[in-house]
Amino acid sequence: MSAVVLAGGCSRGDGNRLVLDGRPRYPDAEGVVEQVSFERITLDGRRSYGVRKDLQSFSTYDLAAVPLLQRLGQYVQVGLTGEKVAWMAGIGVVVRRPDAPPVVYYNGVLVRLDGRRAIFRDGTVLRLAAGVTPPVRQGLVRAELDPAVHTVRAVVLP
Repeated sequence: MSAVVLAGGCSRGDGNRLVLDGRPRYPDAEGVVEQVSFERITLDGRRSYGVRKDLQSFSTYDLAAVPLLQRLGQYVQVGLTGEKVAWMAGIGVVVRRPDAPPVVYYNGVLVRLDGRRAIFRDGTVLRLAAGVTPPVRQGLVRAELDPAVHTVRAVVLP
């Protein structure tokens, strides 16, 4: 499989190009997209960022490009260059049920832990809540994210 190089910045605003080859993508921010336009994106209704003209918006599942405006209502991770979004990775939809708190499900191949962070084969990095331990050191898992606090509240075998 060839590496895909996307124009745009890496997280931490270091000005390097984002390479989607499985290297960990540590997000600068994450949350639910509540407002989105070609100029601005608002996460969780309170954090708003400008959008770079060369923004790369992609799916974490297959790393394919996804239109920015289709991210409304979804849980995403973003990398910033200054105060502008350089890349946006779609993690999943927010599942809302009347009998349970909202949750975002993410399926991926866990490759390692970095402290309280789970690193997945596609480069996704998710923060684990205190006390959360994956059932395997490596392999396919389902992470259940709490979109209100941006952490994984459970990791289970799918």
